[in-house]
Amino acid sequence: MSNKTALIMRATGAQGRGTITRLVQSGWNVHALVTDASSERALALKTLGPNVLLYQGTWRDPSTIAAAAVGCSVLLLNQLPSFTDDAEVQEARTVLRIAQEAGVQHVVFPTTVPLNNPNVREDLKDSAAAPAILNKGDVEELVKASGMTWTLLRPGYFMTNLLPPLVSWMFPGVNNGKLVNSYGPDCLMDLIDPDDIGAFVAAAFEDPTKFSGQTITLVAENVRFDDVVKQLAQTSGQPFEAVYRTPEESEELKNNPLIAGHLLCIGLDRFIDLDESRRWGIPLTSFAQFLEKHKHELPIIGKVDSTIVPYTDRSISGKE
Repeated sequence: MSNKTALIMRATGAQGRGTITRLVQSGWNVHALVTDASSERALALKTLGPNVLLYQGTWRDPSTIAAAAVGCSVLLLNQLPSFTDDAEVQEARTVLRIAQEAGVQHVVFPTTVPLNNPNVREDLKDSAAAPAILNKGDVEELVKASGMTWTLLRPGYFMTNLLPPLVSWMFPGVNNGKLVNSYGPDCLMDLIDPDDIGAFVAAAFEDPTKFSGQTITLVAENVRFDDVVKQLAQTSGQPFEAVYRTPEESEELKNNPLIAGHLLCIGLDRFIDLDESRRWGIPLTSFAQFLEKHKHELPIIGKVDSTIVPYTDRSISGKE
């Protein structure tokens, strides 16, 4: 693409930072939209290269989106899930309209693997996780109707969920070395490194013709949850162990979106074709490689920061 300027929504998130890292390496200019340009995470983006410009704003003030979109040819529509309302859909509708008016030509939208299930709406009708999944399905349709060419990515379970600070929300007992969960030991976790999502986004920006109209599942490998915990313990040198809720305990907690998300992962591997991710020729990071790469960031028992704001308590315009 001749105009190599990209608008990256929610740029301080794992997918945003992974994308920016790849784009800077390929000579792109980046307009990084953040909610607080003075935050440590936002300022860290500027260290990735001189061609990264920070723009502060949210969709609730459309003028901030419009300012960030000036001169951009591509858009990463990166969104936080909403577990309580359709704010994600409202945000997407606003951003896509502004991007199209600004002359953006191609949009990449990362969604989620459960949308591979053709019966997802029926299967999730009683799930507390439904809004976070189904909103993304609604946004996929908005993207397709936006007037821009598009690529949809459906990534699996982020490996970064096992790094601080997010691990303390995903597994509240992690400070004591316990990964309390409702997955069960046999659950195959559909793992992906967000940096690899960034690689796919950058590839789609570089060659939108090749990626236009494609819906791509992104999963590096399926790993049993008990093996996930074993590898985490081995690489970190910490005695982490999995603690599994009984079916009765999980049933009692199923109205908690976090627990509903655990239950949603069970059997999800049947909707995943690992070869689909590989056939694009973009290298994918194994879980073992990820742990080694982030060895210095792995949780330390008794020292995990538990102050992160859970997704369930954030608005779509809140912290990334």
